[in-house]
Amino acid sequence: MRNTSPIRKDESLGHVVKVQQVIDFMVLAELKKGRRYGKEIDQVIIASLGGVGVNDSYLSKRLRVLNEKGHTISYWDSDHRYFRYYEITDLGREYLNQLLKELPDRVSLALKVYQMFDQQLKKHD
Repeated sequence: MRNTSPIRKDESLGHVVKVQQVIDFMVLAELKKGRRYGKEIDQVIIASLGGVGVNDSYLSKRLRVLNEKGHTISYWDSDHRYFRYYEITDLGREYLNQLLKELPDRVSLALKVYQMFDQQLKKHD
């Protein structure tokens, strides 16, 4: 039977808060303080999120994407080829400001969605 009263979808779960936006924000906010090594950024994310982090390959991918889009610049430490520095660019500051405008509403929506989902889980205990 055809649904004659469909419920309207306001948002898609995949667009509530994307992990990449969270990581991009964390990276750029840290780089706004000055240049950092990739591993330093990783440690800041873990400390800021209470022990929750991302795997190394995902962070490396996000750093590469931010660099390719011109939000950061990167270069190797001349003494230690293992250490790669990152710095924010003016374009990166613009992107950070955009995230600062968009993310608060998305985080509020995500909290609301997770609270409703938690209620669904409790129904099945």
